[in-house]
Amino acid sequence: MIFSECLHGLSKMMGVFLTKNKLIMMTLGIIVLLSLCGCGRGKLDPKNPVTITMWHNYGGQMQSAMDELVEEFNSSIGRQKGIIISITSISASKDIQEKLFMIAAGDPGAPAMPNLVTAYPKTALILSRQGLLAPLDDQFTEREIKDYLPQFIEEGRLPDGKLYVFPVAKSTEVLFLNRTLFDRFSTAAGITLDNLTTFEGIAQTAIRYHEWTDSLTPNVANDGKAFFTADSWLNIAHVGIAQLGGEFMTPDYLNIASTDFRRIWDATILPTLTGGYAIAGGYSSDLMKTGEIVCSIGSTAGILFYGD
Repeated sequence: MIFSECLHGLSKMMGVFLTKNKLIMMTLGIIVLLSLCGCGRGKLDPKNPVTITMWHNYGGQMQSAMDELVEEFNSSIGRQKGIIISITSISASKDIQEKLFMIAAGDPGAPAMPNLVTAYPKTALILSRQGLLAPLDDQFTEREIKDYLPQFIEEGRLPDGKLYVFPVAKSTEVLFLNRTLFDRFSTAAGITLDNLTTFEGIAQTAIRYHEWTDSLTPNVANDGKAFFTADSWLNIAHVGIAQLGGEFMTPDYLNIASTDFRRIWDATILPTLTGGYAIAGGYSSDLMKTGEIVCSIGSTAGILFYGD
């Protein structure tokens, strides 16, 4: 099929694989790439290029990066083989989802199916029920699959066990650390990175940091600084209890009466009350880039907002 040849070259630039005359879903962080093989059968002809349409909702630096990749592909592999990628930017992901649902439902006035499009992962299940998805399993070697986090790969498998959703630019939560501020504190207080390997360790470090910064100005009382904050305290509870082997969320209630939750609570409330944790609106990057805190847990998708 022409489309297999199209994607063989395209994948080198974009990490995208399309094979059948159906849609293929690929995750891009909290969003999804789909693809439709509308190329038909036959050989590629540079004199009569195949056009692959793409919808996305990228903006700013992500849009610039995608545009550069597409331009590079169109002017190199695409030009040699006879493939052109045509991009349509749709600002809101909800607008893309609505269009996809119209296509899946066969609504009158639905737009033509794109070859590639970003959308929410849950959309994959709806489209698969309409027979619009093609599995990706045969497009990757076992070695290539191992380059990705197993959890991200498994998330892309639908009930039939096949891989439909592929992580191209998936995000996850990580621990961010201002090494300039931390190293200064580490030298003075004997704290090391090993102290940050557990939630309890972060809590104890935060209390020590607040005390240490307060001691730097003996003539000014209670001016110690916060050490840590998180983008989502709910996630802290959810992940912490999961690590302890428990379950925080049930279909009917939040399990806040368990001993596991008490352990998470104790590791959170004490440094908060003593000033070691910062509880504020907005994202942790707001406090990190101004030096108001030293450490935070947030999404890798927000790394550009942390500054240099």
